[in-house]
Amino acid sequence: MRIYTATALLLIGFVMAPAPAQAQPEFVKDNVTKIVRKVGVHVNMSVREPLDGDVTKGTSFGGSVVLGGGRTPGWKYPVALTTFNENLHGPGGEQFATLSSWAIVGGIGYGWNFGKLTTSAAVQTGVAFNSGRLDVNAARAFNADGPVSLRVGNSLLLRPKLTLEYFITRKLTIRTSADYMLTRPNIAVTAAAGSIGDRWNASSFHATVGFGFYPFKK
Repeated sequence: MRIYTATALLLIGFVMAPAPAQAQPEFVKDNVTKIVRKVGVHVNMSVREPLDGDVTKGTSFGGSVVLGGGRTPGWKYPVALTTFNENLHGPGGEQFATLSSWAIVGGIGYGWNFGKLTTSAAVQTGVAFNSGRLDVNAARAFNADGPVSLRVGNSLLLRPKLTLEYFITRKLTIRTSADYMLTRPNIAVTAAAGSIGDRWNASSFHATVGFGFYPFKK
């Protein structure tokens, strides 16, 4: 008897439930459309101030691709693809290499809207894919007679961020942001005298000003 009752309940539930083939395409289409409309391209002039005295970076130009922009207030889930470079210095202060990173970050934030002006605060985390390029004077920076090698590992990244954005038009904005980027890649230098590691901290304060463009926004 219990088998027949359970079978009947399953059949009733199946009949009363909305047909997935009809409901799912509309649901997927609506959400994909909302996501695509939040895609933006940011072009910035930035100033990066590393915390470590053996790492420097001044003014630079760069860009990023973001997901989660727009003028809608409330909770946001920003995702971004970003790149940055920093200069590495040896024990005597001479630059010997450039650290290059590109990172995929995502997180949670909250936005406020005041007409054409939007502000937001977010915390993002992700993975930085790092590489290093030795300068021609790398051996001199370590007083080495022979060749010098550099090994750079990937690293986790944490970024609290504040953003201010003004919509000039529906798709074009002028924007500024400030963030603290916490990341500690494993950087090791090997010369004839031995290896030096765990010396360079790539974490930095970072401020940008530039333009944003949201090509799919309506």
